[in-house]
Amino acid sequence: MNITFIAFGTRGDVQPAIVLGKALAARGHRVRVLASVHYQTWIEGHGLEAAASTMDVQAVMESPDGQDWIEHGNNPVLQLRVMKKILTTGAWPMMTDAWAACHDAEVVVSSFTSDPYAVSISEKLNAKHISMPLQPPMLATRSGAATFYAPVPHRESWLNYAFGKFIVEPGGWQMYGADINRFRREALGLPPQTFAQNVAARRAMLTLVGYSRHVIPPAADWPANTHLTGYWFLDEQQHWQPPPELMRFIEAGEAPVCVGFSSMTGRHPEAMTRLLVEAIQQSGRRAILLAGWAGLGGSALPAHIFQLDAAPHDWLFPRMAAVVHHGGAGTLGASLRAGVPSIIVPHIADQIFWGARVAALGVGPRAIPRPQLTAAKLAAAIKQATTDPAMQQRAAALGEKIRAEDGVAEALRIIDDWVIE
Repeated sequence: MNITFIAFGTRGDVQPAIVLGKALAARGHRVRVLASVHYQTWIEGHGLEAAASTMDVQAVMESPDGQDWIEHGNNPVLQLRVMKKILTTGAWPMMTDAWAACHDAEVVVSSFTSDPYAVSISEKLNAKHISMPLQPPMLATRSGAATFYAPVPHRESWLNYAFGKFIVEPGGWQMYGADINRFRREALGLPPQTFAQNVAARRAMLTLVGYSRHVIPPAADWPANTHLTGYWFLDEQQHWQPPPELMRFIEAGEAPVCVGFSSMTGRHPEAMTRLLVEAIQQSGRRAILLAGWAGLGGSALPAHIFQLDAAPHDWLFPRMAAVVHHGGAGTLGASLRAGVPSIIVPHIADQIFWGARVAALGVGPRAIPRPQLTAAKLAAAIKQATTDPAMQQRAAALGEKIRAEDGVAEALRIIDDWVIE
């Protein structure tokens, strides 16, 4: 079968599509992955077809609007306002790129950013449709753990269901429902759709949720076609050789702390680097500083801090005492699997949710939103994560449970039962 993944987003959004895509390609299916233009070589390196895209997510994140999003991402009202502004120019090319990539697809695989318009593509093609969110699906549920910004986050409540019904589920449609209907009319030749029809179509998708039940239990009131599979990890360490100087640094003393914000950019990388260096010095720990898109580092660093552009998380994180990161779903999954505490500095979107979840599980300190980040707060969090035996034991135990799961095999089993056969 022809299968197209719509995987717009940063690396953490693309990587699971590559994992599932490779598994499906190994079964003889033709797999195409649509992602931001600079991921094309990476996708093709894993033996998959990379669909042509006009979108450059790094350019979006580095744009003034992207910077506003990152700087105000911890304010839900401002975040939605900035996201809507970005979608004003970005929604149409995303949709038309997706339509071009899916033109011959028999199975369309989308995620929470593309589900609202992917249902129209699958409708036009009469194709089967799978959603593969890495976060709780945008569905109303009584579960506080599985609801973004839940009013009652630590238990089941009808307040959570009402919040999901009237705030969470309409979110995507409110931001670009008009663009979706333009897309249906001008590109697909379909009649306009109401919000109720759109959410009904999304509820009808086969939904594979890509995180561990030990991180968030499945909601008891999810639709029957929504399944929690476990994480989908892409292990790349076998294709990577660590620089000798990195190995010497790691082996020269106690396990370092990894610090980096991955695809989260910043207007003032020098100032952020100074803050992080000061926090590391105050904590008394050694550290590896990952440059990321924010361009952290770039100047002379103290001997107890090693700058690294990037490294496979499955190689790096198990060698660390703790990981300081932005709380993206992919990075968080890798740090949890490694069995080390996570210190979350949420910037945007679901990162706030994951930061709260880490604290609730007791596998990391309380999150420090980026606008509130100071050297003193981060130093205190690093000290807590690296000296609290109970937190370290909880993180190690959770990592063991996650490593025992096989999310890819479970996803393939469900796909075989519901879609392919």
